Amino acid sequence: MRKTEPGMTPFWDYIGMKETKIEEAHAELRLDITPELHQRRGSVHGGVLATLIDGAVGSAVRSVLSEEEISPTVELKINYIRPAHGEYLVAKSKLYHRGKSLAFGQAEIFDSNGDLVAVGTGTFMILNTK
Repeated sequence: MRKTEPGMTPFWDYIGMKETKIEEAHAELRLDITPELHQRRGSVHGGVLATLIDGAVGSAVRSVLSEEEISPTVELKINYIRPAHGEYLVAKSKLYHRGKSLAFGQAEIFDSNGDLVAVGTGTFMILNTK
C-alpha cells in the first residue's frame, strides 16, 4: 500500500492534510489548524472536518485495494460533536467492510487536546481501472 506523499493530491497539499499512518484497513491523517481553515466564529469549518473524514476513510479503503483499483466516495455522513480548536486535528479511521464493489468505514477526529470533535462514516465504490 502506497502512502500519500506531497504532490500526489494537490487539494490535500493546499489545506495541509497529511497521511501519517496507513496499515491494512486503518489510516491516520493529521491537519495543522491554520486561520484559513476557520469559519467566522473561530473554530475549524465543518467542511474541513468532512474533508478529513473523507480522506481518512478513503485512505483506509485504499490500503486494501490492488494497484488496478480506485475508490471514489459515494456517501459520507458526519456527526459534529464539538467545535474544533487547538493546534492540529488527527483523524483515525477503520475499514469495516470491503466487498466486491463497495467498502464502508468510519473515522473519528480528535483535536490537539485529545477531545473528540467529529465522527463520520463513508461508503466508497470499488472500480477496476483495467
